[in-house]
Amino acid sequence: METTDLVIFGASGDLARRKIIPALQTLDGKIKGLRVLGAGRSEMTTGAFRQLVAEASGNDRLASTADWIQLDYKSQDGYEDLRKLIKKDRSVVFYLATPPQTFADILAALNASGLSGREAGHRIVVEKPLGQDAQSARKLNAQLGELFSEDQIFRIDHYLAKDTVQNVLAFRFSNSIFEPVWNRTMVQSIEITAAEEIGIGNRAGYYDRIGAVRDMVQNHVLQALALVTMEHPATFDPADIRKAKLELLRAVEPLDPDAAVRGQYQGYLNEDGVDPDSRRETYAAARVQIENWRWDGVPIFFRTGKALRRQSTEVVVRWRDAPQLAVAGRKQRPIPTLLVIRIQPDEGITLRIGAKRPGPRFEMVPAGMKLEYRRLARTPLPDAYDNVLREVMAGGHTVFPGGKEIERSWDIVDPLIESWESDGHPELYEKGSWGPGAADDLLAGRAGDRWVNSGDEPGTA
Repeated sequence: METTDLVIFGASGDLARRKIIPALQTLDGKIKGLRVLGAGRSEMTTGAFRQLVAEASGNDRLASTADWIQLDYKSQDGYEDLRKLIKKDRSVVFYLATPPQTFADILAALNASGLSGREAGHRIVVEKPLGQDAQSARKLNAQLGELFSEDQIFRIDHYLAKDTVQNVLAFRFSNSIFEPVWNRTMVQSIEITAAEEIGIGNRAGYYDRIGAVRDMVQNHVLQALALVTMEHPATFDPADIRKAKLELLRAVEPLDPDAAVRGQYQGYLNEDGVDPDSRRETYAAARVQIENWRWDGVPIFFRTGKALRRQSTEVVVRWRDAPQLAVAGRKQRPIPTLLVIRIQPDEGITLRIGAKRPGPRFEMVPAGMKLEYRRLARTPLPDAYDNVLREVMAGGHTVFPGGKEIERSWDIVDPLIESWESDGHPELYEKGSWGPGAADDLLAGRAGDRWVNSGDEPGTA
């Protein structure tokens, strides 16, 4: 097995400390001679970086071989020091765990220093968001394509690496009871929620430039939407899954600002590092329209935000109500049939149905049938970054979106971003709420008239 150098740009940052380096614990021993090289602008000694690696990974062997290279991302000087540390007989993975605006500079410097190229074993990993809009995303993809072949490029959307997200495909296409009713004939609506309980924390420098649409909708939300609504791929191979997702995204209409809501949690302007006049959204909700045979006329909604009532990432599919029979001359109240795919936390799938309440009276109440994914696994579910790095090292692309998917996703969200950045102010909402009141108006007159908060729903907790 080949030996590997993992070069992490931005290795002293929050993402590397919390996610990337801890995930290496599961890889050490499986990847022969794995070595971590940190590269960044921080003034740090190799000894200090080794201590960081030891604390984050809990692996003294990995820490003992780590090295640190201080460099300016735009200057070639530090890249020469990096080139000397990398031996030609080793596989190299360049991981850009840096702000998106640094990607182009790092790629240019790698190329000028002779570190990029289509050599066997070389790979490049870029974090989301890739670009600021469709134009910049296309430019970055072109730059990546000039320096590396497509099978060397790994564009991260860590949601795709979650087992429960991958299970969406298995659930949809391996259970004949659901596939025949997964269309406009039987589905009344679909909701996607990606809610976070925490605020922006110490990430104002990043978040106040990016906002909820770029941070969550362009990648996580639209990828989840694609998996839930795409057509059956020819195979479950990465190329066919990417093709099916891209075809679905091409059928999604660009978001209409008149069918969208933006919000900002109260106190956001007081967060350290936030512009006191910022109009940046910390919440976004919108109605999505898919123009294809399967989903014609089906309302699809998403919402995502910071400082909401609870952490919850899930997809809710609501089927059309069955006719209600009368009992003693009175019709029973309808119990909506809901399928809740919970991505995090408490990963699993719940089917909420109507059932008769025990007792002499004929009365319908909500009831649930639940799959708890952690029990199915019988072992702790791996962190998404464990799966990400394992896939990168193996050279697979199952959990990575393609460049064309990312560009199309920007085409979908760009009208919303342009409208919000040129006009108006976000609606304020209280911390610990479910967001702006205007978001409820998106569902008015359809889809049950209100968002499904599964933790508050009987039978779907």
